[in-house]
Amino acid sequence: MARAFLDPNSYTPTSPDAFPDMRVAVDRLCLAIDQREPIQVWGDFDVDGQTSTSLLVLGLRAAGAVVAYTIPNRAEHSHGLNKQGIAQAREQGARVLLTCDCGVTDYAEIAFAREIGLDVIITDHHDLGDTLPDAVAVINPKRLLPDHALAHLPGVGVAFMLVKAVAERRSEGAGEQRSGEVEALLDLVALGIVADVAYQAGDTRYLLQRGLARLRSSPRPGIRALLKMANIDPAYADSDTIGYHIGPRLNAVGRLDDAAVSVELLTTKDEARAKELAAKIETLNQDRRLMQRRIEEEAFRQAVQDPATENSPVIVLTSTTWHPSLLGVVASALTNRYDKPAVLISVKPGEVGRASGRSVRGIDIHAAITAQGALIETSGGHPNAAGFAIRYENVAAFREGLRKYVTDHAGAEVVSVQPEATLDWRDVTVRLAEDLDRLAPFGAGNPRPILKSANLKVVRAEPLGHETKHQAVFLQDESGNMQRVLWWRSSGQWLPDQCDLLFTMQHEMYKGKWRMQLQVVRITNASVDTEPAASELTSDRYKIVDLRASEDSATALVQLRENTGVTATQTWAEGLAKPADDRTRLQLEPASVLLIATPPPGPDELAEVLQRVAPQTVVLLAASLDDVSDRPEVVLGLIAAMLKKSESNGDSSDDPVVQNRMAARIGQRVATIRAGITLLRQQGDPAGRLHIAARASFDFLLQETAAYRYYFATASARSVLADVKRDA
Repeated sequence: MARAFLDPNSYTPTSPDAFPDMRVAVDRLCLAIDQREPIQVWGDFDVDGQTSTSLLVLGLRAAGAVVAYTIPNRAEHSHGLNKQGIAQAREQGARVLLTCDCGVTDYAEIAFAREIGLDVIITDHHDLGDTLPDAVAVINPKRLLPDHALAHLPGVGVAFMLVKAVAERRSEGAGEQRSGEVEALLDLVALGIVADVAYQAGDTRYLLQRGLARLRSSPRPGIRALLKMANIDPAYADSDTIGYHIGPRLNAVGRLDDAAVSVELLTTKDEARAKELAAKIETLNQDRRLMQRRIEEEAFRQAVQDPATENSPVIVLTSTTWHPSLLGVVASALTNRYDKPAVLISVKPGEVGRASGRSVRGIDIHAAITAQGALIETSGGHPNAAGFAIRYENVAAFREGLRKYVTDHAGAEVVSVQPEATLDWRDVTVRLAEDLDRLAPFGAGNPRPILKSANLKVVRAEPLGHETKHQAVFLQDESGNMQRVLWWRSSGQWLPDQCDLLFTMQHEMYKGKWRMQLQVVRITNASVDTEPAASELTSDRYKIVDLRASEDSATALVQLRENTGVTATQTWAEGLAKPADDRTRLQLEPASVLLIATPPPGPDELAEVLQRVAPQTVVLLAASLDDVSDRPEVVLGLIAAMLKKSESNGDSSDDPVVQNRMAARIGQRVATIRAGITLLRQQGDPAGRLHIAARASFDFLLQETAAYRYYFATASARSVLADVKRDA
């Protein structure tokens, strides 16, 4: 069992005949080949659909078939079959309609195809409806038992099994040749398995292992051209190469253009044409990245600024401007960060919008969405991913209904991430990474082992990438051992001084040398004793009164003063909604009690205020994150207005005193003010390198501030004050 898991040569693959209707489908296809009847392959526009279509076209043509293909346009037709395309295929002479990665619930369209003289063969892997469609054959792993070796195949895996069965039927006298033609398609199978996040069990893992070996040894021209665009040597390609480099590029085509471009890339033998198509795909991918970044920035900002994010069982965010085709990938990013389901909706008032959801283990997001049937228009998907349409006026009710459903139906498997082992930081070595990589390929059903190291000191964090969406975090143990850990999509995430780390390890080739790469799964405060439930706490420096959860903090303050007899207080508040009698950080004076009314922009500012006031008691008031704004355009507008006023007063914007005054006035860090001033000076050249760098720096600082405010508003009171520098 273990040997078969590690070595595909020790695994016995399952016969395609294990599928119901496989022999019927092969009979009909072989008849079409013998009689030269045109076969129309109908695919889908995601990577699983693109690779399924490419595989069927190449495999059936190699068997002698006359084959054409259709992939619907995402913007015009959405997923699945449509009558217009079916009619067009029949007019062009098709006699057999062969679907891949779609069709199992397209009852009306399949009935229409039969009416106009098409024999329909369905290969799909999506959930079955109440009945099977009226087709010649329905080949779908959902018709097998859940623990069957073929049960987890994605669309491209099902397509491969059909081509393999056809090749075996027609192999008399050409066995080795036909076998080689089928083997040459395994790289496409690997692409689809990884991109569709198929569960690695049974033949799915076996085909992935074989496909990756094929990808490394004999990449087809189109894949070789894509890898060159990504500066990746095919010899070291793995599942991460597909997941982070090839898959996103192919998906960009289906999201923003015509997925037929990808099919041509994957099927061409012309090296020059492959390079031309790869260059077009690279341009589309750059456009996709820019659009996705903008959606991510707004989505994460909404999540951080919404106090409900922490306690809600599911995240539901909306916008009138998000590109519908990119909602799923951003929802996935939110799910990864918050470890809970996420749904993104793009809809305008009075219209029907589109939405996508992603989920975590134990929560069937497709079932949760379809349970809101009266509020949505259409839906489809899997337990882990789903899409739907919804009217603007139904969004609020949908959000509440979804939260209730997820709360009531969350499975027992929904648990916090648990490590496989706890390691001393000194034991995290390149040798260990190399040993763990023997368990590859990793993915659904075989995730990378999660490890834990505790009580590490955060030395520093550096932004990564020209978009600064990621961070490199340097962590050190008590003995001084330091390692760099990559924290993807963490721009603006708050880091404690001491942390416990959950992480994964990877052994990778980089610039001709093998190295160890560590990646953050989760960073938390270093383990401390549970905080008392009472609102009044003590630390080594202050008495802490936590009124953040109080519905009537004004009354609570009166009671505090009556009980303690303290009247000497200072209230610190900054931002858009600062009351006139409250004070900024520059106006505060020494007092026995400090009331903190708005979340600070960062720990340094909190330390500065604590040093200035020197309180005996710190009171955390119920604060709204709406009292301040960390939206880049709002903050930039405020800085521009203050600059104009300073100039009229004859003050220099480069004067640190002026910059400190600006920061205190709007509740921001001085570094943000400086970055905003630099950005404003570069606005005359918005496409220039300096402007782009200034924009990235400004946005990153605001994301950090928003994350800290959220941390301050939701973390334990003792943790909040314990994170303040000791020399404050």
